[in-house]
Amino acid sequence: MSEYRLPHEEIRFVLEELIGLETVADLPGLTSVTAQDASAILDQAGRFASESLAPLNQIGDREGAVLENGVVHTAPGFVDAYRTYCEAGWSATAGDPDYGGQGLPRLINTALFDVWNAANLSFSLCNTLTDSATALLSQHGTGEQRSTYLTRLLSGEWTGAMAMTEAQAGSDVGALSCAAMPDGDGYRLSGQKIFISWGDHDLTDNIVYLVLARLPDAPKGSKGISLFVVPKFIPDDNDNPGARNDVACVALEKKLGIHASPTCIMEFGANDGALGWLVGEPHRGLAAMFTMMNSARLAIGHEGLGIAERAYQQAKAYATERIQGEDRDGNPLSIINFPDVRRMLLSMKARTEAMRALCYDVALSVDLAAHHPEKSVRVLHDDRVALLTPIVKAWCTDGAVEVTSTNIQIHGGAGYVEETGAAQLFRDARITPIYEGTNGIQALDLVRRKLGGDEGLAMNALIEEMRQFDGALSASDDGAIAAIRGRFAEAGAALARTTHQILNDLRNDPERAEAAATPYLELAGMVLGGYYMARAALIAEENMSNTTGNIAFYQSKLATALFYAESILPHSAALARSARGGADTVSYMPPEAF
Repeated sequence: MSEYRLPHEEIRFVLEELIGLETVADLPGLTSVTAQDASAILDQAGRFASESLAPLNQIGDREGAVLENGVVHTAPGFVDAYRTYCEAGWSATAGDPDYGGQGLPRLINTALFDVWNAANLSFSLCNTLTDSATALLSQHGTGEQRSTYLTRLLSGEWTGAMAMTEAQAGSDVGALSCAAMPDGDGYRLSGQKIFISWGDHDLTDNIVYLVLARLPDAPKGSKGISLFVVPKFIPDDNDNPGARNDVACVALEKKLGIHASPTCIMEFGANDGALGWLVGEPHRGLAAMFTMMNSARLAIGHEGLGIAERAYQQAKAYATERIQGEDRDGNPLSIINFPDVRRMLLSMKARTEAMRALCYDVALSVDLAAHHPEKSVRVLHDDRVALLTPIVKAWCTDGAVEVTSTNIQIHGGAGYVEETGAAQLFRDARITPIYEGTNGIQALDLVRRKLGGDEGLAMNALIEEMRQFDGALSASDDGAIAAIRGRFAEAGAALARTTHQILNDLRNDPERAEAAATPYLELAGMVLGGYYMARAALIAEENMSNTTGNIAFYQSKLATALFYAESILPHSAALARSARGGADTVSYMPPEAF
């Protein structure tokens, strides 16, 4: 597999010029970060990722995690890499300073996970889950729970895991049967959970599980679920790992990809019951767990971005080096000279850049929603985060599968065999549209809860923002900008019409609206991507006109945005047609006819 290289100029551009790092630089409650600070942080992250994490990616895929005599052993090199990761402070970047965190903005943390995910997705997934567990306990944990767990989670001494799924329940969380019986000031949990990413391992001396279970008096369905914190080793009076809890990994899943990430079947309470403590209110555990799930859904979208970046880098390197034939003068010809190969590379580059802009923009809104001093601004961005979370998760992970598949195509037969590493990236990417709620569930969330919840207020505000941007595009006399403007206007109009239709269907024919959910989400993601690419193109054109900065970089940025407008945005018309009319065809095929 080709080396990972930090796309420093691209990340710098998105942070500073496209999204606006200065917006979060002085928000109360966050550590101030200048452009120079961000550059230094990313340089260090890129060095660690390329030197320590990326070389373990194929090793982890080949060796995997193994369960021996009740102990899960990670792939060679992972323990040392994790120790170095924590000692460098990477585990604490966005954490609360009161518990040992660095208090960096989510915008910076998103850029860091862009790097970690690209270098080694299996390794990064462990830290993603710990980050999400920290977010949950920070918001819903008691003072004692926060003081016991947050410092250790942020230092990386302990890791976090989400224990939600059960074999008979799947995505129907209301059907879970894991039981919690009162025992003094705690509870004894019993039941089995499946698909627990990093559910057990040898990186740390303790693991903190967030477990959904039912109390004896719980009502049926999702309204009867409570949330518990269950440590693998029960903290002693000094908050050090004490007695072993009744928690065990009974099997590891044999998976298509992410082999180095141990996906566990966990047994809670096979003997006396696993000791846990209630988090939040009884019977309201699912609402609390959604704090962790929504954080994780954004993080899974970031995984899609990272692995797409790695696939693009690999495809570009291969296309540059692979010789096939000669030019007219008899010189060796690399395949990047073939127009169709350049088309595929541009499709990868354009989709990845649009995904990055979306992920970083939502991260900016997360910071503003949590820390802006004006309530109206906090509410605006909180609504935007809610609206865009399912789009980040689904559109970016679908994009990762598409980009990693194209990487294999560029490699040809060499991509279909394991030696190059292209196949691994595709296999690793394939889980991302599935976990933390399949992308079909994300589409239903977008239509039912987000669009229907506020009758389209947040989405229509975003559409209006994009419409207002047309004025900035019209001020340019550049031919490429004019072409981008035309395609973007068509796509934006298609999104506006489709949004209106789906809102009408939600009121009059909800099943029709649900049948349209997936093409609608893809349409929304595509148009949002076009919005960011158009903004990037305008910035690039201005810098080129003023001969400011890296002119070659800005030329590439403008060319990529033009490709997105001319080759990707036209698909919005077909998606709009599918969402508005194609949904009717679903009802023509009843279940019994399959």
